[in-house]
Amino acid sequence: MEIDSTNQSAQDLVNGVNQIAGNNSSDEMSTMFLELLVAQISNQNPLDPMDGTEYVSQLAEFSNVESLQQIRENSTAELDYMSSLTVLEATKMVGQTVDVQADNLALEQDGNINGMVNLTIPADSVTVQLYDANGALVEEQNLPYTGVGSLRFKFEDQDAGGYAIRAYSTTDGTSQQLDTWLNGSVERVSVGSTPDDILLQVDGLGNFGLTEINQLA
Repeated sequence: MEIDSTNQSAQDLVNGVNQIAGNNSSDEMSTMFLELLVAQISNQNPLDPMDGTEYVSQLAEFSNVESLQQIRENSTAELDYMSSLTVLEATKMVGQTVDVQADNLALEQDGNINGMVNLTIPADSVTVQLYDANGALVEEQNLPYTGVGSLRFKFEDQDAGGYAIRAYSTTDGTSQQLDTWLNGSVERVSVGSTPDDILLQVDGLGNFGLTEINQLA
């Protein structure tokens, strides 16, 4: 930005700093402001010099701009810090057992299949069914009903392979399918450029974002 021989208003000078500041730091903005101010003073009309109150006005205007810039820098730094904390906490989840919304899983070796359903309204009964990879019913459980809330289930000693889980609640003779949350261990955490890019690989269940995890099981 060049300063011509004519006098500029306080707002013109501050606007000039705003235009060239961009993503510069507060220190860089201060340096630019001083350079512009010196250039303005050096090139003012000696027959019509600026009033001293204009310099005070310019300094006050710039102080406001500088304060806003500092707030922006602090906010950016805090967001970066929070993002780093989120990534750090996510990496600590490796080896933890979590619940994720899913209705299919693959057992790599013989073992138990654990999960839960969430009831938002009362039901007369809750049934959970386990199917093998061929669609054949392997086992059916009627869960002990305890009212609105979470009900856990377990299919013990299942052979390695693929399975599907279906859950239903029955109220006044009407059946309704329920979402199932299956239990698995976090094997790996993939970190992207933002916390939204973090993916957790859950054993036998696939990849899930942080927001897709219901709770630590």
